[in-house]
Amino acid sequence: MNDRPTVMIDGEETPVDDCIWLERHPCGCVASAAVAFVPDVWTLATADQAARHFSRTEGERRRALAAGLTVEPITGGRYRDEFQARWHCGTHSRPAATPA
Repeated sequence: MNDRPTVMIDGEETPVDDCIWLERHPCGCVASAAVAFVPDVWTLATADQAARHFSRTEGERRRALAAGLTVEPITGGRYRDEFQARWHCGTHSRPAATPA
């Protein structure tokens, strides 16, 4: 029997060790990302656990709520394909720095 925790992603149970939690602004920009499973350190198996990981104090949680931040799970593959180096939407992205 497999007793690894799972997370529902797009209606499918996904092993928590293949999950990345994203904290996103209303426009879609990624504010924070965290792997859901680090052996012997943490397991973020629910959106509430992930939100508390991103915003550790009550004040931080109030500010995140007021800013409209949301928390969602995605697979590691989707993170690599869609977000890895592109956290910002077209409005908030900036050109890469050029050497002086």
